Amino acid sequence: MKQVPYKTHIKTRDHFLTSEEFEIIEDPATGVLKTVPQPDQLDKYYETEDYLSHSDRSKTVFEKCYQFAKRNNLKSKIDLMKSIKTSVKVLDIGAGAGDFALALKAHGYEVDGVEPNETARDVALQKGIDLKATTTDLPDDSFDVITMYHVLEHVPDINIQKEELNRLLKKDGTLIIALPNYKSYDASYFKSFWAGYDVPRHLYHFNRDNVRKFFSDEYTLEKTIPMKWDALYVSILSARYQKRWIPFLQGLWIGWLSNLKASKSGEYSSLTYVLKRE
Repeated sequence: MKQVPYKTHIKTRDHFLTSEEFEIIEDPATGVLKTVPQPDQLDKYYETEDYLSHSDRSKTVFEKCYQFAKRNNLKSKIDLMKSIKTSVKVLDIGAGAGDFALALKAHGYEVDGVEPNETARDVALQKGIDLKATTTDLPDDSFDVITMYHVLEHVPDINIQKEELNRLLKKDGTLIIALPNYKSYDASYFKSFWAGYDVPRHLYHFNRDNVRKFFSDEYTLEKTIPMKWDALYVSILSARYQKRWIPFLQGLWIGWLSNLKASKSGEYSSLTYVLKRE
């Protein structure tokens, strides 16, 4: 059988840290986009205090906006958990500085958290949250719910990650995954400057169709939930990358417009997917 070649989706660069150039290609089999080349040493692309998901910094206006969005998203995450199950065992993969794990514990959930970044684990430990570096030592079929908020796009191999999720999650368990959506209006507006691409930290890129297809062999997609604050944050950051005259205001406008358009199309800047294991 003749192999179908990959096709280029977009060429972009690491606007956040190194300015290195990367290509994003589409896998014709799944429709999932992939960043190439994939760096051998990914850790160095996270080694900066400006990577806010690994810290609690709130000094600049932009950092305050990020922390404000994080607090609002945290409330939405807890509300979603309450609507699914209570008094269950939860695994939060990519726990960052531990805020979601801390909130889950405060609401009576039994929680394990995993975060590969040592700096973020240290921040979490100061809050009393002891995060694991990997899932390797966690037992099979031990969790009722697994959450991955903006994590799957970072893993080196999504197929290996899916196998690990299947190992850890109980039958009839719930998988909650949040991902940027490259079919959103803000992605089409900012093009190669769209902060949702975030190469090479984001190694894979998703939309609603390829998420459903990727998980269709083991999971049923129950619902998708918009993350409206993400459109504002991502658009402000994208406007900064473009060196706009007033990036904060221009980013807010594009983010608001993206949410408005998505209220009809469903193509929000970021989406949370609730999947049930069959």
